[in-house]
Parts: sequence; structure tokens; C-alpha cells
Amino acid sequence: MSDLPQGEQPQGQQPQGQQPQGQQQMSGRPADPEALETIELAEYLRVIRNRKWTIILTTVVVVAAVLIASLLMTPMYESTAQLLRSKSNLDAALFGTRVFEVQDRQQDIQTGARIVKLETVAQRVKQELGTEKSTGLLLDAVRVEPQSGTDVVEITAESPDPQFAADLANAFAQEFISFRQETDRQAVVEARTMVQEELDQLSSQEASSEYGMTLRSKLQELQILESMQDGGFSIIQQAVVPEDPVSPQPVRNGVLGLAVGLVMGLGLAFGREYLDRGIKDEEEAERAFGVPVLASIPALGKWGSSGERQTIALGFEKSDSSPLLEAFRSLRTNLQYFDVDRSTRSILISSGSPREGKTVTTFNLGLSLALSGERVIVMEADLRRPLLHRYLGLNNSMGVSTVLTGGCSFSEALQLVRTDDYAPEALVQGKEGEGPKQALQKNLYCMTSGPLPPNPAELLGSQKMRETLAKARELADYVLVDSPPLLAVPDAAILAPHLDGTVVVALIGETTVDGAGLIHTQLERARSNFFGVVVTGIKSTDKRYRGYYGYYS
Repeated sequence: MSDLPQGEQPQGQQPQGQQPQGQQQMSGRPADPEALETIELAEYLRVIRNRKWTIILTTVVVVAAVLIASLLMTPMYESTAQLLRSKSNLDAALFGTRVFEVQDRQQDIQTGARIVKLETVAQRVKQELGTEKSTGLLLDAVRVEPQSGTDVVEITAESPDPQFAADLANAFAQEFISFRQETDRQAVVEARTMVQEELDQLSSQEASSEYGMTLRSKLQELQILESMQDGGFSIIQQAVVPEDPVSPQPVRNGVLGLAVGLVMGLGLAFGREYLDRGIKDEEEAERAFGVPVLASIPALGKWGSSGERQTIALGFEKSDSSPLLEAFRSLRTNLQYFDVDRSTRSILISSGSPREGKTVTTFNLGLSLALSGERVIVMEADLRRPLLHRYLGLNNSMGVSTVLTGGCSFSEALQLVRTDDYAPEALVQGKEGEGPKQALQKNLYCMTSGPLPPNPAELLGSQKMRETLAKARELADYVLVDSPPLLAVPDAAILAPHLDGTVVVALIGETTVDGAGLIHTQLERARSNFFGVVVTGIKSTDKRYRGYYGYYS
């Protein structure tokens, strides 16, 4: 098996989760973590599922903020007066021609709408209402809107006082009409004054002439025209006191807040997903490492500072169908695909960083192999921060370091592990209840780290270490070597070429895509046969996880 290309499997046999090489290249992303690719709908749904609390909390916060702001806002009331443009054309009726400038209907309406917002009109409104508010505030409180396709102009006033809103809209409407009347009358007055001055200059004979009589007639018509000026607009609808405020509207604002919150929540979720380089599931682990996922291990809990183990994390539950046991059975089976010719005897188990579960995975894999009838030696090659002896309660006075320095023999450093302390009772009982099988108990041995040396990398790279590994291969069916993290120190990379293959443990949410690329590169440089990845920290709430194991449990 060691001469196979990295990641290639025996023909016709594939570990679980691995695709044929051609398919893997077509459907998976490149191993380069910086490569860009199209995100499929399934990935969008995965992001929404994984980041659902971000979306929910963002939406709730936005809706709550909008509702609180709405409730704290001062209620505002609106009232509207309507004006109608109504040109009477009295000048043409009286004089047979237009005295005033003729304007287009829409132009006259637009002009009138602009006149409503003049400072002069606002000043007249202020005097009419007797208010202390400035003309600027009055103008800001009024909105003038010509109605498209009609001769109607609406004047809408807004105020926290409903009565004042109605009074303000009516005052602007009335003062606008009065201003227009005065403006139009002023033009007639100027014409009348000119006619009067012309009459005053006539002699008595000229005044009694036909010309004088015509001037007196026009003077009378101008006086009539002056009195009949209406400004061209009339009020067709008075503003009334509103009963309900136009703002705030908590229901409408809440709906808008819900929409905005969802958009913000989705944006924040996808933004966090883009910035979060942590591996989130098995599929992403396969793409990042470029090798198959050999097993998905459920969350093993946390370890205390004293190193005291939890039963479910180290060893299996009393049920022989627990998810943890099934996961390591799957790992054991997948590794056996690499061992069809019994050439895969020694396996290095490492991780990218500490606390990803490599030591627990090493022991539980050894336990699973031992329960299947294999003779297993677990070696603690982490000579910097070893934990195995603390988890198992073993004596650490002798171990790998003492064997490498000649302080003891190989057999003296081995310690027997009682499998019935860690395995379901049904798996360690003999046939027909004849009691524990003693034969099984000799199949799992551990060699702890021993006292910590000052030069761990030199010891692990020595000829003595290679001889120790060869000795272990002679005595056991499987040799599992627990090493320090690959990205922390060079120890694992030093050991990797001297074992049949490497398995990397990756913790969901902690192992990064960039770290996976560095691990793959290091193992390639070390010319190690990279078997695959063991993904740990799978939550029991994951639907796919429940689907894998729930039925059979």
C-alpha cells in the first residue's frame, strides 16, 4: 500500500465518503483554499442553517428597535385642504380681449403650488393663527402637491396637535387665495388708475366726446373686474381635524423592520461565513484537505484542567450501538480498505492544533481495533504535552522517552489496558455468559510518553525511534502513534515518513481551511501517505448525524 499514489485506493474499494478520483476533481473544490468557485443552492441553505441564530437575533433586534422607536415617537397628525383652479376669464368677457397674461393650465397650477410656499404667505398665516412658531417651521410643516391630471392642489399640514394641523392647512389655503386675489386686483388697480388719469387730463368738451365716454365705460368695467377677482383658485374641501395619527405606525414599521432585519441578518450571516475560515462540515473538510473523511465523531465534551476524562469521551457507552462506538467502527472499517494486503500496520495520528481530539481518537480507534480481535499498541509520541497516561491512569515513569534513551526495554515500557473498563459489557462477554474474555485484554497495550526530554524532535528522528517502531510492528497487528500537532512543532512531520500512513483529526469550527492546506503541504513534503481525515465535534443536533446513526441506535 505504501507505493500507491497519495489518496489512491485499491481498485473497487472506496472508504466511506470518498468519490472516485475523476468525480472528486469534477465535483469538489480545488485544494487551494484561495480558489474561487460558484456557491450552490445547497451551500446557501447550509449557511442559513448554520447561521440561523445570527439571522434570527439580527431580525429580532431590528424589529424590537423599530417598535421601541415607534412607541417613543410623538404621534403626528395630518390634515389636508383642497384647492381648485377656476379661471373665470372676466377680462375677456368685459373687454373682448385678455387683459392679463395667459398661462397654460398646468403651468398656472405649478405656479400656484410654489406660491403657497412663499415666505410672504407664511407670514400672513402666522399673523392669522397668532402662533409663536417661525415662518420656517410653518413652511416645513406644510406639503403642497398638485394632483396629476386634474386642476386640484392639495395643501397638507402636519402637527402633533390635530386641531393645529387642520387650522394650519386651512390658513395656508385661505391666505394663498387672498394673496392671489390681491395680486390680481393690483394689476386691475394699475389699469384703472391709468384710465382715471387719462380722464382727468381731458377737457370738459373732450370728456363729453365719444372718446371720453369710452374711457368712463372702461373705468366702470375695471372697477367691476377689480371687485370680482378671486385669485384663480377656490377652496373645494376644508381641512378637518384628524382622529388618528399618521405616524408612528407600529404595525407597518414592524413589517418593514422585519424585512430589513431579515436582509441584514442574511447579509451578516453570509459575511460571517465568508470571513470565518473554520471548517464547518464533512464536505468542506474533504475539499480543504483533498482527502476523504474516514469518520465523523460526535462531540466528545470538554476535558478539565486536571485531565480527568469523561466516560463517553474516552471509551464507549454501555450500549453496543452508541453513536461513538458506531463512529469508530466506521473509522476502523475505512482504514481496513487501506490494509487489504496487511501492509498498513503503523498509523500516525495527528492534528493541526492542540485540543482537536487526536489523543482521544487514537485510543478509541485502538480500542475498536482491539475489540475486533486485533493486537494493538498505542504509542504516545507527544513528548511535549502528553495526555494519554493521565486519561488512562497509567504509570508514566517509563515510556517512549526511556526506551529511546536506553533506560528500559521495549517490553518493559508496554502497559496492558483492560478493555472491559472502556467497552460495552456485551462486547467483552464470552459466549452464553461465560464471563469476560481474558484473551481480549491482551490485545491492547499502551506505551506512554515517559519523562519529558529536553530534545523531543531529535529523539523522534533518531535511528532508535525507527527501530522501536519496527519492533512494535513485529509484535502487533496495528501500531497507533499519537504525535504532537503538525502545525505547532515539527515532531509529527519527522515521524510521518517512518509509518505506513497518517490520519489527521480536525475539529469542526476550529480547524481552518488555511490550516488544512498547510497540513496537506507538510505531509506531501514529508512523503507521507495521507489516508484521510477524522472529523470530530459533530453535534448531535445535526440532522445528517441523526440520520446516520439514529435509526440503528
